Amino acid sequence: MKRNTLIAIAAAGAVIAGGTIGGVALASGSGGGEQELRGTEQAAAAVDISDRDDDRDDRDDDAEREQEQGRDQSQDAGQDQGQGQGQGQGQDGDSPYSRVTALALSEAPGFVTDLERDHRDNGTVVWEVDIFGTDGQWYDVEINEDGTEVLRSHLDNDDDDDDDDRQVIPSSGIDIVEAILIAEQHTGAAFKDADLDDDGRHWEIELRGDGYEHEVKVAVATGEVTAYEKENDDD
Repeated sequence: MKRNTLIAIAAAGAVIAGGTIGGVALASGSGGGEQELRGTEQAAAAVDISDRDDDRDDRDDDAEREQEQGRDQSQDAGQDQGQGQGQGQGQDGDSPYSRVTALALSEAPGFVTDLERDHRDNGTVVWEVDIFGTDGQWYDVEINEDGTEVLRSHLDNDDDDDDDDRQVIPSSGIDIVEAILIAEQHTGAAFKDADLDDDGRHWEIELRGDGYEHEVKVAVATGEVTAYEKENDDD
């Protein structure tokens, strides 16, 4: 763009200079030294105008470059922010809890009511997932530590006819993964297990860290921490 601007300025300068030179020649033909001087001053003024126009166009080009750089930086920042938001929300999507529950639900579709990170006597870590299936039955699913393999899946035949122990399954609100992330953020501790209380209104999460055992209750409907306590971890 700068190259075209300079060509346009040069052309305009030539026209102005040509007109001025012609004026000077006519003035000389009239025999007026004063008019000749005036013509020279006009020529100088024309050159000065051309120079100012050139400087103004250079400033305009610099301003356009700055605007383009600003737009590029803004776009880059927007992309970074979008990536940041993707990862963060992704706390959900990228968390081990979401991977484990997704795999368990692919094995037994339904609603996850309990999740536990269990340390076995042989030194291995296994995720234990309780699911109320879409068929109205309970399932236990065990997942390996990195959440990539179903180790065991079976129908829970441990029937309990006591009406007081009936589990209410909420139809809306936050799920177990979201509740765990809220509890972790609230305490800064490491997750141990989580389960839905019997009335289906709160998630109860247990965490450990800094020598304490933390217990957090999170409302299913709002995601609000409604109760929190910690005590020395004797284990």
